[in-house]
Amino acid sequence: MKFLFDFNLEEIKIIIQEGWRDLANTDFYQMKFSETELAFKVGVVLFFLILLKMVWILIGRWLGWENYSRKDSGHFISEKNERHFIARFLLAIPTLVLILPLLAVLFAIASPYFPTTKEEKKYIETRTRVELRDVSGSMGGGRFKNTKKSKAEVAMEAHLKFLEMRRGKNDRTAFWLFSDNPYPVQENFIVDDELYYLKVYDAPWELGSVNYNGTEDLWTTYPIPYDRYLYVPGQGGTQLSATLGVAIRIFDADAKKQKLSPYSNTGRAILIITDAAIADFDETKTDFEELSKRKIRPYIIFIDDSNGEDSENQLSNIPDLLKEVVSRGGKFFPVSDEDALNRAYQEIDKLEKTRVEIVKKSFKIPAFQKFIFMAIIALIIIIPVGLLTKLLNYP
Repeated sequence: MKFLFDFNLEEIKIIIQEGWRDLANTDFYQMKFSETELAFKVGVVLFFLILLKMVWILIGRWLGWENYSRKDSGHFISEKNERHFIARFLLAIPTLVLILPLLAVLFAIASPYFPTTKEEKKYIETRTRVELRDVSGSMGGGRFKNTKKSKAEVAMEAHLKFLEMRRGKNDRTAFWLFSDNPYPVQENFIVDDELYYLKVYDAPWELGSVNYNGTEDLWTTYPIPYDRYLYVPGQGGTQLSATLGVAIRIFDADAKKQKLSPYSNTGRAILIITDAAIADFDETKTDFEELSKRKIRPYIIFIDDSNGEDSENQLSNIPDLLKEVVSRGGKFFPVSDEDALNRAYQEIDKLEKTRVEIVKKSFKIPAFQKFIFMAIIALIIIIPVGLLTKLLNYP
């Protein structure tokens, strides 16, 4: 037992020494706080509690409630033998100094940190996928198969359901919207199911070049809610080629980062949620050829309804686009088919996994433990001194 006791004391000594060394090397000028409002609220509550305690003591003294001087106790102490202010103050020092550990705890509650950039590299087995969703005017303004839902809402629901099915699969995903031009939501690949799901959920349903501000009456009959429409000048049509070009550049940049050949990498796919009524099929064929060279499989979740299209040329492109996807080793899955999303999930799952390096960045180094250490050290000193003072001055 003696050995165990000595060992524990030695450990405590080492912890205290390391703590002091850490405090001495801390640059408090670089420290920032992320929860100052919370710490302020806690501080205000504690201040009023202390103030209430002091008022209670003063009222007690005014009413003659002080220890050893109650008139009915039989031991009334005369004013001559009472402790004077200086003696009272000296005896109260250990109690007053308790404000120091209390302040240290408040600083800890304020969540102190040092801003920095820290990179942690690791390798994972994953499948990599760029997802594109059609947010053209025909998607937002057209109702799906004469239902109350817009094609855009059906597309979003299918997309979210697909992500639910893929949850926990360690997929690396990027997400772009497209109308006449690409629009980034998740610009580069991430491996974070929760964050990615929220970004997909919050994404607009339609990009349009008409500013509908001040026309609230329109939204009572329009197929999508006002907050799901994003005004972007020059948008509203359905052109896929430019967005496919962006996806190819993302794949190539990622392959370069992973030190892999862009033409030999596997386990990659591009998923397009669209009604397939695009206006630039001839340009898009070239992009699909480039995807095929890179062994990137194209898949389409097909919003299979032509309602809302303005151009016969776009409608005639639907079967051609779907045939092109199939010819490149991909598949399309009609959203009206109840088993389609499950088949899409299975097709993605068949892709070979690849081993890639991911970098996890941390931008904050927590520092609350420094203030907790200061509070503990202060209490270690204050409590014994306070007890000793009380014992030596006990009547």
